[in-house]
Amino acid sequence: MGPEDLTAALTELFDHADADHVLGFGSGADIGLFKFSDDLAIVQTLDFLTPIVDDPYEFGRIAAANALSDIYTAAARPVTALNILAFPCELGTDVAARILKGGADTVAEAGAVILGGHTVNDVEPKYGLAATGVVDPARLITNEGAKPGDALVLTKKIGTGILNSAIKLSNGVLEYYRGAPPDIPGSVFGEATASMMRLNKSASEAMVNFGATVCTDVTGFGLLGHARTLAQNSGVAISVEYSKIPVYDGVEAFAGPGTKGGGERNYDWVKSVLNVSPAVGMDQLMTLCDPQTSGGLLICVPEKMSDKLVKRLVDSGDEASAIIGIVENGRSGSIRILP
Repeated sequence: MGPEDLTAALTELFDHADADHVLGFGSGADIGLFKFSDDLAIVQTLDFLTPIVDDPYEFGRIAAANALSDIYTAAARPVTALNILAFPCELGTDVAARILKGGADTVAEAGAVILGGHTVNDVEPKYGLAATGVVDPARLITNEGAKPGDALVLTKKIGTGILNSAIKLSNGVLEYYRGAPPDIPGSVFGEATASMMRLNKSASEAMVNFGATVCTDVTGFGLLGHARTLAQNSGVAISVEYSKIPVYDGVEAFAGPGTKGGGERNYDWVKSVLNVSPAVGMDQLMTLCDPQTSGGLLICVPEKMSDKLVKRLVDSGDEASAIIGIVENGRSGSIRILP
């Protein structure tokens, strides 16, 4: 669901939090958090998706990394997960087994365990996790509290939704598009698959060590959608430079048709808060609205620590990490986009 539709659908749930339910509905948070004591809270999240790669094992790994990412935004440690699998039985149990194996391997890499799950017979495969993590409430990082002067760091490239659309075009699925296939290097698809399978574990650990003030991950609402929520919850404005944002090679040229649907809904939600330089084109703007799968962390960190954080991120394997902007005083939730 798009961000506007989702907000409307959740309206009647906002009043159901109790005194211990310290984070969740109404904040646009990545996770729900329940505090048990002064030094223990559980972090819970749920996410599942349809296949965006052909290989069942890789799909399982991507879906699991995507679900666990929300745990990492809170600087929490994943401990348990439950499988969610909707699957057309005629595809065969060997395919289902490969999906579940991919998810299990990623959960094990995160240091967590799978306790069980639930399956249904469905016409289209869907897989993901309901995941639980633990965190000391004093160490919790949320999507609010960014301060003017904080640097904005992104840990993965964007454009996975556009690339998924390009794959669908090559398979004859994009019936609405009649143009030539996008000129995207074949190596980019492999690069994106590897990135989506990568956990945000080391990035989460690094941001804590360098004094991060706020974190979210970049997933279905696109970079601008998640940045808007972060800025709005913090009562600040954000300025980003497009040239500094890591983007997969070739995606901008296909951004119009490649973001049809989800990206368009994301743009409709953020356009009222944008101040866009005339030097930034619509294809670039739609790239920033592209829904991501298993995207990177978007971290606010004191400016004096930002270069050190990026170096640690790159050295730890998050090689696309970059400082993409800054937090500013200004209209709450507004975003300035520079070339």
